Amino acid sequence: MRVFAIGATGVLGQRLVPLLVGRGHDVVAMAPGDRLERLPGGVRAVDADLLDPGVTDVLTGELAGVDVVVNAATAIPRDFGAPGAWERNTQLRRDGTVRVLNAVLAAGVPAVVQMSVTMAYADGGDAWLTEQAPFDPDPARGSIVEPVAAMEKAVVEIGGDRVAWSILRGARFVGAGTAQDAIRARLKEGTLHAHPDDRYTSLVHVADFATAVVAAVERRVSGVVLNIADEPLLVADYLGRLAEHDGAPAPGTSTEAVREVSHRVSSAAARELLDWQPKTGVLPDSESPL
Repeated sequence: MRVFAIGATGVLGQRLVPLLVGRGHDVVAMAPGDRLERLPGGVRAVDADLLDPGVTDVLTGELAGVDVVVNAATAIPRDFGAPGAWERNTQLRRDGTVRVLNAVLAAGVPAVVQMSVTMAYADGGDAWLTEQAPFDPDPARGSIVEPVAAMEKAVVEIGGDRVAWSILRGARFVGAGTAQDAIRARLKEGTLHAHPDDRYTSLVHVADFATAVVAAVERRVSGVVLNIADEPLLVADYLGRLAEHDGAPAPGTSTEAVREVSHRVSSAAARELLDWQPKTGVLPDSESPL
């Protein structure tokens, strides 16, 4: 198929694009010009930014003859709590997604695969979170949750009769170039502590998420939202295993630490519909620079 990949130079795109090419697909990749050098050879590049108001016209022309659009444009901050950290990501999800969908409809593209995240779910405690779990209504997490809800709503509203759409909600990414790098660094410094009330975290290696995207592209599932996560872990177990892997001090607990939202995410639907299985695992792999 001819696949148009948006956000193709990020931590996901750098795994996804070579995977698509390796499976024989004709990939056209779009990203801002200063990032296009990250693309592998043989992939046609489109220099454009989703936050440019005129990008819809550019996209409409580029999407002629495309079989499926993969929208992986995000700007997840390394430091979630930094001032303005979520601003660009919010704009990409709210404004950028609408621009993509308008171009898809104008160009008559038959299918869209949209990246989303499970971090928008409310705290589930020890319960399993399926795709029907509610998003978090806590205003304190609005900068994360509201753009995700708006993005998914825009995709769903294009209607399956016009475009075969699917939404893949990824758990927190791990692997080289993800927030896991900062966690490992803090563990080595001995500055990272878990909250004693922390329960579950759901993670997925970015390479495993890329295989789920390929499966969604090739199977063309339509009108579905799917969680993509490895087996959930207790936060203390995950941090302990990570520290052991790196030979870092075992992390302690502190009531001063930020309590993690408990997400015990189920990917049963993706395993069935996409025949997807995580293979890389959530501990650091050979790519990792630390």
